[in-house]
Amino acid sequence: MELLGVGLGVAVALLWGSSDVFATLATRRLTTFKATFISHSTGLLLLLLSGITIFWFGHVSYTGEALLLSALIGVFTGLCAALASFALYRALEIGPVAITGPLTASSSIVTLILSALILKEQLTFPHRSLVALVICGVVLASTSQGELRLLLKKPINIFGPGIRWAIVATLAFGALDFGIGASASIAGWFLPIVWTRCFSILFLALIAWRKSPLHAQESPFSLPSLSELAYLRQPLSRIGSGILLALLAGILENAAALVFSFDTRVATTGMASAIASSYSLVVMVFGILAYRERLAKNQFVGLGMVMVCLFLLAL
Repeated sequence: MELLGVGLGVAVALLWGSSDVFATLATRRLTTFKATFISHSTGLLLLLLSGITIFWFGHVSYTGEALLLSALIGVFTGLCAALASFALYRALEIGPVAITGPLTASSSIVTLILSALILKEQLTFPHRSLVALVICGVVLASTSQGELRLLLKKPINIFGPGIRWAIVATLAFGALDFGIGASASIAGWFLPIVWTRCFSILFLALIAWRKSPLHAQESPFSLPSLSELAYLRQPLSRIGSGILLALLAGILENAAALVFSFDTRVATTGMASAIASSYSLVVMVFGILAYRERLAKNQFVGLGMVMVCLFLLAL
């Protein structure tokens, strides 16, 4: 059981990391908000199609209490998903990335605390130690020494808007993972992700409505238009390829969310979240391969810590 839980957590990290890679490429062709909305919408569409198949052929049914409670938690997780995406976008836009990156990578600490206080999940001392080392390794691997040195040469406003948005994203991501785990214990692993996607799209649409000026031709928070979606007929164009990449990101992110929800039924929510937080290492490896980025010593140490701790957790 322990090996399965760790293996599923690693699968979530690979799927989430790959999704972030495609999402990053998509945002270079579209706005971040549009790429996020397309990926979330893709996930919901796939969930609805697969849900019909599961319920029709699998004869799956839910009690009224499970539907109601999971829907209420879905409002919370949907809000967290939309807020986390929005806050992360603002944090990366405003910066400083040298602080916002490692900070958001520590979101699983929030999940661990909430799971222990509310779900009463308890880990043995060896498990707590290894999970803590995994989180430290992820933060260490996400820290760029070069960017940090440049940042330390000038005054840092620790209460600046970029860092404030990064804190919001960290709290929202941590609460999102906790909410999915709590809902999965009530309604199984599938339904919580459906509710999360439904309400995240609703909240993203509300953000677009509130943030887009009525008379502006284009806004950073505008939704994809029909004319832009028509570029799917031209997949090699800038907009067409951006939409395709956002669709791929949505497919992978949706798969990651489902596997994570299932993993919370195998392992504890806190442990599943801590292992899945290593998804940032996938993005780091992509940067090495695609842009020939070189790892600093601290990043090598962090990567080694994560790999060794995951191996020990599996044992």
